Formats: sequence, structure tokens, C-alpha cells
Amino acid sequence: MKRRTLIVIAALIPLVLFAIAVMSLEEPEYRVLKTTDDFELREYQPFLVAETVVNGRFDQVGDRAFRILVDYIQGGNQGGRNLPMTAPVNQQPKIADLSVLDAPGNTSYQAAERDSDAWLFQFVMPKEYSLPMLPQPIDERVTLRQMPARLIAARRYSGGWGESKYRANEQALLDALQRERLITVGTPIFARYNAPFVPGFMRRNEILVEVQRP
Repeated sequence: MKRRTLIVIAALIPLVLFAIAVMSLEEPEYRVLKTTDDFELREYQPFLVAETVVNGRFDQVGDRAFRILVDYIQGGNQGGRNLPMTAPVNQQPKIADLSVLDAPGNTSYQAAERDSDAWLFQFVMPKEYSLPMLPQPIDERVTLRQMPARLIAARRYSGGWGESKYRANEQALLDALQRERLITVGTPIFARYNAPFVPGFMRRNEILVEVQRP
């Protein structure tokens, strides 16, 4: 029994080390302004993304979007250059009727989000690149964009990527922001920081939402 336990531990060590390496991927730069029991308030610096839009259900579109964006950073670009993987991978609803977002703090976008099957996925690009330096995508479904400096409220949780757990944490974040009288801007973002093979208890998942500056 002892020998079997040692074999299992030895087999798990490479997986744990690789998971730790994945968790240490480069991220966008931000400064924490406030920490509460429910969320962290962060001031993000501008960063670049490669993004694509896919259609489908919340928990069925990730693999398709991931393949499109991975192809771009693994040579699917002009010049065939390989770009390093960073974190997180962002997912948020792409709502066609932006009128639901006209009023700051208007949460009626949630109804529009549930009726929409279009999702925007983003890979964060490495810090050493400027927008002109990034190779142009070969796949027309991929576009490059610079995200502006933003004030972001972030709620962190671990576990699986299922929609029910996401929705529970999304609602908890929105309720906390309402209590703090912080006005939300746009739709929440589901940020995944780990690879699918990383055990749920080791995963870092976050709900991010932009808020207005006081």
C-alpha cells in the first residue's frame, strides 16, 4: 500500500508542477485599490487582446473559440510567429442591441444576455508588444484591439466552469456592487486563468465587471 501511494504521488508531481507553471502566466497589469469580502476593486492599465466572436450556449462555445485564438498565437498569422500564452481567457456576451446599456448601472442587459447566443472571447497579448508590432491574423474571425485603462471589480472563485456556478458568483458580485453604490458599465466578463486539465480546487476563476470611477 505504501509503495502504491508513493507511485501515485510521483505521478502527480509533474501535473502539479505544470499546473503551477500555468498559474504563473503573464497577466494584465493592475493595482488593487480596495478589498472586501465579496470583490476586489482594481485599476487596470491598457492592454492588448486578440478576440473572436462565436455563437452558441454559454458552456458550449469555449472550445471552439479557444481553438480559433490558439491557432492565431501558434503561427496562424502573417509571418507564422508563435506568441506566448498569457492569462486570462475572457468570455462575455456580445449584445447586438446596445441600447440596453445606455443608462449606467442598468442591469437589464442580463435579460438581453440570456437571449443572445453571441459570445466575445479574448486572449490577452504579451506586454512587450505594441499594437503595430503584433502579427496580423490570417483567420478573418480574429481581430486585434487595445483595451483602455479601466476600473474593474473582480470576484474570485475556484471550481468548475459550469454556467450555474458562474451565474451564482455573477449575481453575488452585482449585489455587492449595488450595496457599495458602485455603478456598473457594460456586461460582466468570465475570466479563466487555468488550463482545462487543472483540478477544479486549484483553478482561479473570476467575474470581472467595469465600474464607473467615483
